[in-house]
Amino acid sequence: MRVLIVGAGPAGSLSAMAIGKKHDILIVEEHQSAGFPVQCAGLISEDCYGRLRRYSKCKLNDIRGAFFIAPNGEAVELEGKCRGIVIERKILDRDLLAKASEFAEIWVKSKFVDAKNGKAEILQLGNRTTIEFDAMIGADGAYSAVARCFNFERPEILSAVQIECRYEALSDDMVELFFGKSYSDGFFAYAIPLDENARVGVVSRSNPKFYLENLIKKHPSASRRIVSSKIIELNAGAIPVGLVDFVKDNIALIGDSAGMVKPYTGGGLFYLLRATEILKETFPNLRKFKEEYLKSIGREISFGMKIYRLYSKLEDEDYNYIVRMAKDHAHLAKELHMDCPSTLLRVLPTIIKIVRKPKLLKKLLSVLAT
Repeated sequence: MRVLIVGAGPAGSLSAMAIGKKHDILIVEEHQSAGFPVQCAGLISEDCYGRLRRYSKCKLNDIRGAFFIAPNGEAVELEGKCRGIVIERKILDRDLLAKASEFAEIWVKSKFVDAKNGKAEILQLGNRTTIEFDAMIGADGAYSAVARCFNFERPEILSAVQIECRYEALSDDMVELFFGKSYSDGFFAYAIPLDENARVGVVSRSNPKFYLENLIKKHPSASRRIVSSKIIELNAGAIPVGLVDFVKDNIALIGDSAGMVKPYTGGGLFYLLRATEILKETFPNLRKFKEEYLKSIGREISFGMKIYRLYSKLEDEDYNYIVRMAKDHAHLAKELHMDCPSTLLRVLPTIIKIVRKPKLLKKLLSVLAT
């Protein structure tokens, strides 16, 4: 069976590795190599890294938890059920593609242009080539050309901008998450420590550069600890939010192109890994692939969307109150897993009991408890 995979990032490479032993696979990649441009902050769970480690030793730092920082600068330190790992995505993408080359033919500088009737048009080094296929996997990211070609529903797209710079972290093994309407439109900002440096970024519905400048210059905590003149790297990217219907006949979307992303953090590697594990078990039955993926991850994405919607409902005073309240109940975080937002349901009854602000409680219940 001839399978065309569009995109040579982790989604394309892992898909090829999942099905390549039994089928004839061609991966086409628009860019010169995998991993560029970088569009990932590189924070994953230790569970996720445990599955990736056999392919790539790309770990940069161990993370034990996070500081949740309110708009007023007050912070609470929380550790969940699972620790985190900071990875170097450029290395991961390179290593995965090298492994995928054992299972697939790979064309770089080859852009997917169009497809119909089992034939795809590829622009390769200025020349147009026609490729016949029996199945196609769109692993080409948030702005998927495969999705546009076959009129798939599209997820909401958030914008992200990130710098790597000198930064005095609160702790070298703790992520910092910054909330508030001055630092993101509907999401949050972050700092991920790397030795003396950190990846400092913003995910936002609009104008992330504006919010990053606010973080750097005006945040009561971060602005005092960042050395913006020592910028080492600048990256920008798109984060899809909301799982779409990702299968049509012999065409499937996977990874970012399908919205297989944690809506409350923007991370996608764990949900992608689960997708490729299921693809290996079900391919070429794409309808079965969709059914099994929804059984496995659908509940988590659905609950993650509730948390995502909550970001836009909370005001700065709500975040200030939540962080202050969390200091007396930090032990509750031990019940939470960064890849499984539904674990929040275990502590939701306790949260309902301890929240003393009726308006805030109403917001929480209207989103999380429905």
